[in-house]
Amino acid sequence: MEGENSMDIEEGQHRNWPCTSPEIVEIGEESKSRDGGGSDVYVAVGKNDLHVVKWALDHAVSPGSRVFLVHVFPPITYVPTPVGRLSRSQLSKDQVQVYIREECNKRKHLLEKYIRLCNESKVVVDTMLVESNASSKAILELIPVANITNLVIGTKQSPFSRLSRKGLAKGEYVKKNAPEYCEVTVVNDGKKMKDQQAENKEEMAISKSKPNQVSRNSEKHFFECVCFSGKFN
Repeated sequence: MEGENSMDIEEGQHRNWPCTSPEIVEIGEESKSRDGGGSDVYVAVGKNDLHVVKWALDHAVSPGSRVFLVHVFPPITYVPTPVGRLSRSQLSKDQVQVYIREECNKRKHLLEKYIRLCNESKVVVDTMLVESNASSKAILELIPVANITNLVIGTKQSPFSRLSRKGLAKGEYVKKNAPEYCEVTVVNDGKKMKDQQAENKEEMAISKSKPNQVSRNSEKHFFECVCFSGKFN
């Protein structure tokens, strides 16, 4: 990525993986030769994914494992200015570099809370930044390149809303299209999706039974009222 240098965030290491296109990630020789390893856990993170990282640390990370935080961010094509959003070609190189540094600092601040959580758990942490407009596709393309066998990813969609929406959420899409050798765990609200679905089914079964109980009670009271009033006819 232009104008952006690699940076260290607290104790965690940072890898900046530029793209030759919005979807293709270009990996350096060092990264190509690195074996992802069966014990390494990759966690896809966005703005509010502390519950995803916490779940990974509590359930997916084993002693000696490393955590790789994968953050996908869109390429900079427009820059906000006092007169509106302008394309990069309309600004000087220095103006673009200033904005790139600002965005870089925002990502650094975003990742700090996840890295701090890993450090508190005494887990070795590394970060990977991928520039792409298609985050799901970028993560899928990263799996074979980095030899990812264990991926944890969050979803904002509740299983309750599955029937009311079209298409799959990001986490579900990645899980469905990931290669067989990569175990993808989708986390929603701090819980593994399958576990949450089981809880939701149980809650739905309970909620469905309650209206029937109310209906039967209403019928009972109705007949009692009829019988009671009949005594005065």
